[in-house]
Amino acid sequence: MSGVTPPDAANDAAESQRVRLLVIEAVDAAAVLIGSDAVADRWNEPSALAGMTVGALCAHLVRAAGSVLAYLDRTAPAARPAGELLTPVTYFHAAIDSPIHERIKEVSADEAAVGPADVARHCEEVAAGLRTRLAAEPTDRLVAALGGRMLTLDDFCRTRLIEVLFHLDDVAASVGVPCPDTSVEGRTIVIDTVVGIARRQHGDWAVLHALARDERKEGDVFPVF
Repeated sequence: MSGVTPPDAANDAAESQRVRLLVIEAVDAAAVLIGSDAVADRWNEPSALAGMTVGALCAHLVRAAGSVLAYLDRTAPAARPAGELLTPVTYFHAAIDSPIHERIKEVSADEAAVGPADVARHCEEVAAGLRTRLAAEPTDRLVAALGGRMLTLDDFCRTRLIEVLFHLDDVAASVGVPCPDTSVEGRTIVIDTVVGIARRQHGDWAVLHALARDERKEGDVFPVF
């Protein structure tokens, strides 16, 4: 019927909105935590991640969230992939060996030098930018990442949920406060993706044994990175 949105399209739009709002929620929570006295007081102290101060960890979190906006700006709306699209699982599988990891600590330390107030303010700006930009982008929007390999914007948002929520917990653990309480839906996406990475790396039975059959566990399945 003319003027009626097909059920599949309506479902896709609802799922897209859900994922995008979960990312914004996580970045909002990060801005509050980064702007707290607990974080400011320990800014230059070691964090829960080896080789990074609390400040560097916060700066890395903000950069990870802001990459959504950066990749949108760098990818033409009409761009299409030369090969298969990445998924959240294949994105992280490919990213594990990416040379960018060699510079993360250095770049994060440099960006933390402005201090906690400016990093928290930048995180608020990223959240505001995401709120505006993600609402305007269509459900079929693609972004280029990892040397130009492409994935849907929503799948890239799913990878950002993993980055932001894990590092939100890392920051909280670093300064001795509870992790901010974000939606269980976001954590579900993270768990599903992490299990998916383990399945790709080790196979289904290795994952099942690691989860439920310790006597038949085959090496170190978890953590995946």
